[in-house]
Amino acid sequence: MFQEIARETLPTVAAIPRPPRAVTIDGWSTLIRDLDSDGALRERGAALAGVAGRLGQEVAPETAMELIDRSWALHLEEWRGGRSFGPQGAARWCLDELGLAAMAPDVDELAEAIATGTLSVGTAVVDGAAEALEVLHRAGIPTALICDTGFTPSRVVRAALRMHSLRLDHYFFSDEVGVPKPHAPMFLAALQATGTEPAEAVHIGDLRRTDVAGARAAGMAAVRFAGVHDDGWIPEDCRPDVEADAVLYRWADLPELLGL
Repeated sequence: MFQEIARETLPTVAAIPRPPRAVTIDGWSTLIRDLDSDGALRERGAALAGVAGRLGQEVAPETAMELIDRSWALHLEEWRGGRSFGPQGAARWCLDELGLAAMAPDVDELAEAIATGTLSVGTAVVDGAAEALEVLHRAGIPTALICDTGFTPSRVVRAALRMHSLRLDHYFFSDEVGVPKPHAPMFLAALQATGTEPAEAVHIGDLRRTDVAGARAAGMAAVRFAGVHDDGWIPEDCRPDVEADAVLYRWADLPELLGL
């Protein structure tokens, strides 16, 4: 099922090209999803407690998880400001908060546990995503991943995609390009890689602030994927009219939406 948004409410974006000459796609909650976010938090908290214990400070599991949670809130602030925080930033901040004189190997060990926490508890392909990618490949439409990385860096996301046999033609990650969505560089890099003009391309992702606003600013059509997370609210830093050209609830409906 999909819902096309009335054109009069979207005066500044082009209609969805049918068919598009390229499709760019978000990663988390669009192609893949985590299976146990609480479990990932426990894994990261246990790693923090382990490093702290080795450095001479006992940290309760609840305290360690609270620190990881607070570091995630700091990541969100940096992300919204277009800056990188990532697992290294989180590891350094957590150890500093505990007042520990951590050496680089300690920071690296904790950062690796934070980076792989989601993968260690499991990920899954969003229902219908693999089949939708295959439809696009068979139609000869180039695809590109445009993915913000957060605590899970590009190398780990690539591993998850390989594990699930999800193949795209091009890959662009915020920790490799240098800035996250909605800033233009990843969108422009994907357009250049696919040899596509903005009006000929469609971006699919779950977040209004990053996916929809970023695609529209780049001149692309935007499809908001609501099959995992329905981002129906409008963030404070988005204009009131930032909505996609269509909302897609099931990957199975993508061929019809794109005229394939």
